[in-house]
Amino acid sequence: MKKILAFISIISIVSVLASCGNKETSTEPKPKTCEQIEPCKTALKYATYVEQGAEDKLYKMEDQTGKHRSYDSLEEAKVYIAEDYDKYKNQKIENYGAIEYVISTNKKYIYKFRYKDFRTEELKNTTVGISKQGDRYFANEYYSGATKQDITVNGKITKHKRYYSSGLDQQVKEAFAPDPIEQY
Repeated sequence: MKKILAFISIISIVSVLASCGNKETSTEPKPKTCEQIEPCKTALKYATYVEQGAEDKLYKMEDQTGKHRSYDSLEEAKVYIAEDYDKYKNQKIENYGAIEYVISTNKKYIYKFRYKDFRTEELKNTTVGISKQGDRYFANEYYSGATKQDITVNGKITKHKRYYSSGLDQQVKEAFAPDPIEQY
C-alpha cells in the first residue's frame, strides 16, 4: 500500500512540474488594450473627433505652439465643424484595429486606426501623431498618412504593436487590421 501511495505521489509531483511550462498556467499579464494606454487612448479620442467632424475639439487637442495645428484659432475651427455634427456627436469609434509606433518612449507616437466610417459604413484609416509635453499629450492628424520616414529612428523603421477593440473575433480583426506604414 505504501508503495502504491508513493508511486501516486511521484506521478502527481511530476505532472505538476510538467505543467509549469504550459501557457494556460502562465502568470504573465495580458496585453493592454488601447484604452488602457494614455497616448493610444488620446489618439483614439482624436480619431473619434475626426469622424464626428468636431473641428473645435480637434483644435483643442493639438499643440498650438507647434507646426501641426489645423487652424489659426478656435473661432476659425468652429466655422469648419461638420454640418451633420449633431447627428454624430455622441458616436464613438467602438470597433477598430490599431498599429502603434513608438518613435520616442514617453514623447512621440504614431497610431494608425482602421474602423468603419460613421457616415458611409466603409472601412477607413486615420493616422494620428501623439506628442507629450510635460504631463499632457497633444495630437495631430496625418492627412495623407504617415510615411516610412515618419517611423524611422536612427535609420531603422521602428517596430509596431497591434491593438484591437475588445470582443472582436479573428475574422473581424483581420478586416480591421490596418496595413503597416512601412508598406508604403
